[in-house]
Amino acid sequence: MFEDVKLPKKLANSPINEAVFEIRYAGKYPGEALYGVLFDVFKDISTQNAEILPILQIPQQVRDMDPNLYYQPFYRVRNNNLTLSVGPHSIVFSVLKPYAGWTQWTQFFYPIIDKIKEKNIITQVERIWLRTFDVLTGNIFERINVNLTVNGNIVTSSPSSFYTEFKQNNTHVLLNINNAAYMNGMQTRDSLIDITCIRDFYCDADRFFSLYKEDLENAHAVNKQVFFGLLKEELTNDYGPEY
Repeated sequence: MFEDVKLPKKLANSPINEAVFEIRYAGKYPGEALYGVLFDVFKDISTQNAEILPILQIPQQVRDMDPNLYYQPFYRVRNNNLTLSVGPHSIVFSVLKPYAGWTQWTQFFYPIIDKIKEKNIITQVERIWLRTFDVLTGNIFERINVNLTVNGNIVTSSPSSFYTEFKQNNTHVLLNINNAAYMNGMQTRDSLIDITCIRDFYCDADRFFSLYKEDLENAHAVNKQVFFGLLKEELTNDYGPEY
């Protein structure tokens, strides 16, 4: 769908408000034990103690039965706008704006994943997620390559939203576009492009660690293809593309 899109190397003014990379896994340790197992990993990221998240106040039986809680992390550690969150079924890396670029972000989390691998906490991996939240100025519905129609009439009014799912290059893509984005709990006049790229593994830890970088880089490539494929050239130019 978006394979032949012209991709800039970078944007001078990145609209990424947040990016998230998540590993969903089965492990050998209960969640409460991870704080001690990963203590030195946390300390390499920040001198501050890892934050204990409120989910630990919920009984384990309830957490394990509720799919909305099952993958929630127990501990979080921050370094400026970079975050690592860990639970018994998920490892989550996130970066908030200003987004310095893919290379800089991976230089943060690839070494941490290497250290987590050495801790031998993972037995199997289900899937990885790469998700970006791009906030663009104003109502973009007339400036993107998407037409919403109702009874033959094109919809550009705000608030409006569009959601779809599709496959591209062995990646499952979830796409949500909204022209009245919520920021800090308040509805704005700006727009959101929310793209999630999912790659399934369902393999043991050794196989995952031998494959995940290539799969993640492919998911990142799909994310870029979808994002820039959505934007008309004049909208892309607003953010200073460098080719």
